[in-house]
Amino acid sequence: MLNPREMLRHFAEDCTACGLCVEICPIVANTELRGVDSGKIMEEILDLFRDGKIGDFARTRIYSCLFCNTCTAICPQALAPGLCFGAGKTILRELGDPIPKGVATILSFGKELLESVIPSFRGLLDRPDRLITNAAGETPKSVKTILYSSCWGLVEGRVLATTVKILQRIDPEIGVMGGFDSCCGELQFMAGRPEEAVRQFDRLIAGVNVLSPEEVVIFCPTCKMTFDHHHPNTAWSWTFITDFIAEHLDELGPFHEVEATVTVHDPCHFVRGATPGSDSPRKILNAIPGIKIVEMENTREDALCCGAYAITGTGKPGFEFRDRRLKQAQDTGADILGLYCPGCQMILGAEGPNISLPVESILTLLGKSMGIA
Repeated sequence: MLNPREMLRHFAEDCTACGLCVEICPIVANTELRGVDSGKIMEEILDLFRDGKIGDFARTRIYSCLFCNTCTAICPQALAPGLCFGAGKTILRELGDPIPKGVATILSFGKELLESVIPSFRGLLDRPDRLITNAAGETPKSVKTILYSSCWGLVEGRVLATTVKILQRIDPEIGVMGGFDSCCGELQFMAGRPEEAVRQFDRLIAGVNVLSPEEVVIFCPTCKMTFDHHHPNTAWSWTFITDFIAEHLDELGPFHEVEATVTVHDPCHFVRGATPGSDSPRKILNAIPGIKIVEMENTREDALCCGAYAITGTGKPGFEFRDRRLKQAQDTGADILGLYCPGCQMILGAEGPNISLPVESILTLLGKSMGIA
């Protein structure tokens, strides 16, 4: 299991402040850190981690981090800088540094929002009883396949409902697990509460164990990355939604034509996660007659982040980064910006009407091709 304190200790001991992670970071140029010596920035990070000394460079570096994993491969000490910056927020909190307004808003608003959308989502299901929001409180029962919606997956309820209908062609009795009490802990991690994040993940795993599934299909790439980082010892396996569907395409046809040119936004936590991938979303799109794929400037493992973490942590730099990604999508001339991450859909989809580029999940496109509304 992931140990945030141990991870921070290793970083403080082994980081050489070489600055390579700063130099490769795609958002630094959008912040007040542009032009600042990368080694000096990392020295401030180490001062914080080792001695509890807060510096403006360290604070900006931590809260502007996209957690996009771009720096992971380049670190000569294999320290996963982005993950450590996320864990480092707990030091800022313990020293009395206020949580950025955007992060605080998500924490306070998250539970209320999710509780409000759950009834609406149940109404979209043929079997409302298949949604499990607190598995630990359930009577033990066996479910072969669970679609783990994550917390934010429920906010994209129509996409999730379409996904359920797709997966029912593979397993008619599939269960759906999600809600604030079934969060993987990522919300707590981004707020600087890594120990609570670990406890929340442990509760999630205990809840899944109650249902005794054979496989858990994960709707959110961030949740998939979280599962991979913790790597719990379970009797069941887990897989990402596009990988699972791509393996079962022969059970889902026939597919009807959907005439569209699609450019694909790859979420960083899938293409640069602990177990990277990028083929399965394109395999799904290629199975739909009439779909043509055009790639953006930064695609697959080189994809730019949607900017979500920086938006909540620093505001303007994150919005500028989001706009940069949307500009890349527009430049392809595509009809649709296709994605497969509920978080990215919230961030990029909100701007779709403003740039005259529809933003749709590739799972919605697959559902249309299958005749699923």
